[in-house]
Amino acid sequence: MPVRKILVIDDDPETCRMLRANFAGKPMEFHGALSGEDGIRKAVEIQPDVILLDLIMPGIDGIEAADRLKGDSRTALTPVIFLTSCRSTEHKVKAFSAGADDFMTKPFDFDEVEARIGSQLTRRDLLLGLNLKIDHLTGNKLELEHRLTLDDKTGLCNFREFRRKLREEWMRSERYGAPLSLVMFDLDDFKRFNDTYGHPAGDVALQEFATLLNGGARATDMVARYGGEEFAMILPHTDIIMATRVAERIRAAVADFQFNSGVAPAKMTVSGGVAAYPTTGAVDSVDSLVEHADRALYRAKELGKNRVESAEDGGGDKINRDHSRKYGSRTSSTLTGKPSTD
Repeated sequence: MPVRKILVIDDDPETCRMLRANFAGKPMEFHGALSGEDGIRKAVEIQPDVILLDLIMPGIDGIEAADRLKGDSRTALTPVIFLTSCRSTEHKVKAFSAGADDFMTKPFDFDEVEARIGSQLTRRDLLLGLNLKIDHLTGNKLELEHRLTLDDKTGLCNFREFRRKLREEWMRSERYGAPLSLVMFDLDDFKRFNDTYGHPAGDVALQEFATLLNGGARATDMVARYGGEEFAMILPHTDIIMATRVAERIRAAVADFQFNSGVAPAKMTVSGGVAAYPTTGAVDSVDSLVEHADRALYRAKELGKNRVESAEDGGGDKINRDHSRKYGSRTSSTLTGKPSTD
């Protein structure tokens, strides 16, 4: 049985001496404090299992001491039993209002003191155990919630989290008038890579590309796997010129990178499309921001791949119309349903 620490806060040292002598041989270790101030300090220092507290003391009395002990997170769960010669109902009401867990009057019976201490220890152990379970469950819940935001294959944020974050940043951008950019990336000829080296190698390539994306992102940016071999980067407080530069740096890094095919180092390229609010014309909603970035991405594909196009680049109207006929508008799927994945 563990030794229980009992702190006796009483300006009469005889109280602590009698308790220590009577309970000699019991698994109890008594510590004394002769004032409220000293008792509060010792309670924080030794972390007792139970506090026996006198009511009438010079300086800080028992009521104020109990109030301060219960208001401190370090001692809030420590049971406080008043052990005092005061018998009036008024004193009891004040004691319990200050957070007392029990109230006994002097002269006291040692058997009763032991029984009351035991009762409070049982209650405290149950409460601490419950708090540990709550903390454990809370930790598991937070971890699960975090995992639900991640893409299993790449470790990046998944489509659902991308959708939530983009809406959040859109509202912030509207509220404060700060620019917001979106970059859509698509690995060029990824199906050919899979067909040549196999799907396991394709999975490794997705992970390596995710690492390159993260390396090109700031702490405030968000990188997500949009679906299949398509990825998205949300850049708050970034205009379309700066976002295009970021996308171009990533494109160049991918072109220089040696992907691990499992057989030999392999080359791959990526295309990107950039749109921004409020600088891109006609972008007046989250859906239209995604649509403009998506169309710029497919313009990059139509113009030869391994390039970055912005929604403000000229000469894209015909290609946009061709893109709409060839691929269809994906606006309805951007934020209302997840696009197809590999």
